[in-house]
Amino acid sequence: MFTDSRFDDTASQGLTRLAVDPFEIEREAVIAMLERERRSVLASMIGLAMLAAGVAMLPNAAAMTVLLLLRAASFVYTHKAVGELERVMRARKPAQSARRVVLFAMCLTGITLALMLWPPPPDSSVVAVNLVRGVVVIVVTLIAVTLAALPVARDAMLASFWLTVLGMIVLHPGVQHPALVVMLALIVIGIRIYSASTGEHIQSAAKVLVENRQLSEDLADALAHAEFLSWRDPLTGLFNRRKLFEETRIERSTQPRHLMTIDLDRFKAINDTYGHGVGDHVLIATADAIREWGGTLPAAAGHQAFRLGGEEFLVITRGLDDGAAADAAERLRSAIAQIARGFTEHPDIRISASIGLTGWRFGEGLDDALLRADAACYEAKNTGRNRVRRAA
Repeated sequence: MFTDSRFDDTASQGLTRLAVDPFEIEREAVIAMLERERRSVLASMIGLAMLAAGVAMLPNAAAMTVLLLLRAASFVYTHKAVGELERVMRARKPAQSARRVVLFAMCLTGITLALMLWPPPPDSSVVAVNLVRGVVVIVVTLIAVTLAALPVARDAMLASFWLTVLGMIVLHPGVQHPALVVMLALIVIGIRIYSASTGEHIQSAAKVLVENRQLSEDLADALAHAEFLSWRDPLTGLFNRRKLFEETRIERSTQPRHLMTIDLDRFKAINDTYGHGVGDHVLIATADAIREWGGTLPAAAGHQAFRLGGEEFLVITRGLDDGAAADAAERLRSAIAQIARGFTEHPDIRISASIGLTGWRFGEGLDDALLRADAACYEAKNTGRNRVRRAA
């Protein structure tokens, strides 16, 4: 097979600026949020410890301890849920199931935090009550800000928190002051507004990150395209003339080498009759035929194919003796002669090639070998075209 002779579709596209994928923005935002959640674990544990301290000072400490244990279990469950979501998002796997689990975990979080505001007995310590309530509000705020990149889960947590608190107030109308309803509503609304603003900042940062990454990839593609064009023919993807003289300047191997100069017969007539568009397709089809033919040659030898310009091509084979090279050249001529079958819109088109074959002696300059191959190719044309001629 040919060494690096296949057209690189990616490089040939050049610098094509693609729109930023919204999924990538969301993915980066969620990953950033989950990393923040992981860093806030210590703060959450301190919050649990402060709740435990407040509960220990309440007269109904035993009952409140049950609610505190529920809150701790919810915390552990939520941490595992968001960890699974992060794993799925990083792996770019479908995340619908993991999102639903996180949504459920956030609802439990809102409920268990609200239950910590269970109406205290009349003889409760003011310090203990305010400590528990203050920690609950801080934790709700912390979680809402942490979940800013998951607005559905965040709003579900806030809604479940508010509805649970409202339910407790309805069940204990004589214990809770009615103004508490309005106060908590304002607190929840304020937390929602603040966390939404944080979410917008996270989304903006994620968008910048994705855009910068896309720009880097586009730049890499552009550089690859520039390198590609420096030694590739842009139409056919074969090596160009510059690559020919760079690659063959020094030959270190002593294995047999042959040059095949390939010239399409009456190509100007094809352009004049069918147009240059069809002519370009004939050149591309010829390059494809050369590549496919090259796949039948010994792969380890390192054969190379070039487009020299116009309808002229060159093949360098390595590791074939004279008889094998002659047989290979004849198979290539036959393959090119079959190209016309693919032009069904032009059934009368005729495509063939004249091939000049010569050995390239070790230590001999490329120019001398090319002269012999060209002379053999001219002889093939002058003796009827669509044939192989070997240089003397």
